[in-house]
Amino acid sequence: ELTDYSGEIMWSAKYRAYGNLAALDVSEIDNPLRFQGQYFDAETGLHYNRHRYYNPGTGRFLTPDPIKLAGGLNNYQYVPNPTGWVDPLGLSGCPGQTKFTRKDKFYGSRRAAFQDAKRDARIPMSAEPMEVNHVALTKIGEHGVGKQNVLDADGNIVYTREYHYKNIDNERVVIQEHSYGHEDFPSDHASHKPHFNVREYDPETGNADRNRTFHLKSVSIHYVFE
Repeated sequence: ELTDYSGEIMWSAKYRAYGNLAALDVSEIDNPLRFQGQYFDAETGLHYNRHRYYNPGTGRFLTPDPIKLAGGLNNYQYVPNPTGWVDPLGLSGCPGQTKFTRKDKFYGSRRAAFQDAKRDARIPMSAEPMEVNHVALTKIGEHGVGKQNVLDADGNIVYTREYHYKNIDNERVVIQEHSYGHEDFPSDHASHKPHFNVREYDPETGNADRNRTFHLKSVSIHYVFE
């Protein structure tokens, strides 16, 4: 967010992990600065990192590392993890000062897991969902390639529910219900058991972004229930 002298928000946006704008909420002024401290080039759509241009669509630099293989085998890599590292000069990735690891939570009932997921995402307990979508449940495809729909014993596609809310910060949050679990994970893995996920909203699909846990540090990876 950018504010003026009075504190009024003049520019506000949400980003994807590698720097693409996910949503432009307020645009009273032009702001070329991007999430990782890069400078947006409107003519090319690229981000400028002082020594190299960066493509937020692919998450890679357009030119190789100036020090060649001395910088590693991947000459075009941005950083190992875009949510915990930055490369302000286009020369070397820098890790964050503190390491943050999300954990799983376990509950004796579906209700308790759902309530805690709402609480962690700052959704009022009394809030009703804005909408509830039914989305096909998927798993990793054969030989670990792609994804395919999960089928029940009769060969029917299994659907999961996605609950859309606004939290107290007016952010859109999606809680995914996976009561069926994911059979392609080991039986002792949290994903294999019935659980909820708290996800970022993807405005392009109108559903949850299945690869992005909601950004608040209070949110866990899985809310597992019996």
